[in-house]
Amino acid sequence: MKKGTKSLTVLVTAGPTRAYLDKVRYLSNYSSGQLGYEICRFLEKKIGKVIAVVGPCEAPFHQLKKTKVIKIQTVGEMHKAVMEICRKEGPQFAVLSAAVLDFEPKKARFGKVSSKQNWKVELVPTVKIIDEISRRFPKIKKIAFKLEWKPVSEEKVKKFALDNMKVKSADALCLNFLSQIKSDSHPAIFFTRDGRMKRLKSKREIAAEIGGFILEKL
Repeated sequence: MKKGTKSLTVLVTAGPTRAYLDKVRYLSNYSSGQLGYEICRFLEKKIGKVIAVVGPCEAPFHQLKKTKVIKIQTVGEMHKAVMEICRKEGPQFAVLSAAVLDFEPKKARFGKVSSKQNWKVELVPTVKIIDEISRRFPKIKKIAFKLEWKPVSEEKVKKFALDNMKVKSADALCLNFLSQIKSDSHPAIFFTRDGRMKRLKSKREIAAEIGGFILEKL
């Protein structure tokens, strides 16, 4: 283990989140949690402490030997857990790989809504966890993730990434395109604030790149 890594703490968010419509139905988003698992698996071999806040998924987080795993379901639960970890543990890095819902119902219904009636649901924006970290814990370095549908030109992609990092006060960003992700591959582009750009082909490559970036910044 590299000198100085024993005292390093990294927070990782992973998996999907849910927003309940009533007691039996919910909204969610695409995420197997496997990418977050691979990131934790790589990091726990290299640094002192990894804490993962994980939404409902089948990725084998229980197999991790050193990572502390906190399970959540909703965006509100993830936000609460992340803020508490940032306050109590003081992580130096936050790797925000979770697929966090951008919208949730303004009000969840009690019980189960009958399928024999029309049902209009008003959605409102959820809290932006990365923005809250920036506001309340500005010293924490952040690695952001952005999922879009399909790639555009390299010039537009790079501008989009640099603009996004600036707005979110992120130190790096991993850009994924859902139309490219398959069961056996996970193409992504990793950007840093200083203009570096690297294309990656798999979840393990992404995990290794993120781990290398963190160690480089020590």
